[in-house]
Amino acid sequence: MTVKRFLVHIALIFLVLFLVLYVTMCGVKSYTNHGQQLVLPDYIDKSIDFAIDDAKNSGHGFEVIVNDSIHRLGIPGGQILNQNPKPNSKVKESRKIYVTIAKYAAELFKSEYLGTLYGEDFNMKSKELRNVDIFTEVVDRQYDRGQPGMILKAYYKGRPVIDSLTRRTIEGINIKKGETIKVVLSKNDGGQSELPNLVCKQISIARFLLKSSRLNINIAQDADVVNLSEAYIYKQEPSIEDMSYITMGETVVVYASKEKPSDCP
Repeated sequence: MTVKRFLVHIALIFLVLFLVLYVTMCGVKSYTNHGQQLVLPDYIDKSIDFAIDDAKNSGHGFEVIVNDSIHRLGIPGGQILNQNPKPNSKVKESRKIYVTIAKYAAELFKSEYLGTLYGEDFNMKSKELRNVDIFTEVVDRQYDRGQPGMILKAYYKGRPVIDSLTRRTIEGINIKKGETIKVVLSKNDGGQSELPNLVCKQISIARFLLKSSRLNINIAQDADVVNLSEAYIYKQEPSIEDMSYITMGETVVVYASKEKPSDCP
């Protein structure tokens, strides 16, 4: 065998060894990549359309599946709220990603689930309704003999929610979550009361009558009055000739003397 031929054989042997080694390394790499751990994308706060398209084009066989949708106030419909497995989790190829998205349409809340509205304390009721994403707005206050700040009337998009006769919450009204019920609250001042006739009555009786009508009293007494409670009223301002009704909280001035006026029965 010549030297030239020997060198050719040696070169062929090295070439074969190189090819075998190369093929082996490629096979090992392919096997390793097949079972490798991939980092899962973060799709939270992304739109469902974006997530589906991104997963499809990732080259890893990921698939996004919607398994739930819930109402979230102020969040656009289709926005991803949660995903499983969680973002940045290490997974294998062809992993299914289950997501929860925001609903496209607001949920409806039945008016009968509002509970009692009439006579309820506004501050407490408004907090209760906020927990179910129903908001309230005070649009007016009206006089009422009860406690101030109580709900007297309620409207949703101009429609009454409280029956004016029974005072019960009207059933069958669909209220969108996130929207507002407008309410009218009670107040103690500003109401009208019938003006009592105090002439010829004693101060003690006048005080009782005015207090019952939520009116104040201012007494101008004669010099001879000793026991004010037993003194008699001979004049009042305003008088019943001046007006029949007076605003609650106003003051009635009375003039008192020791003796009962002669023209009193």
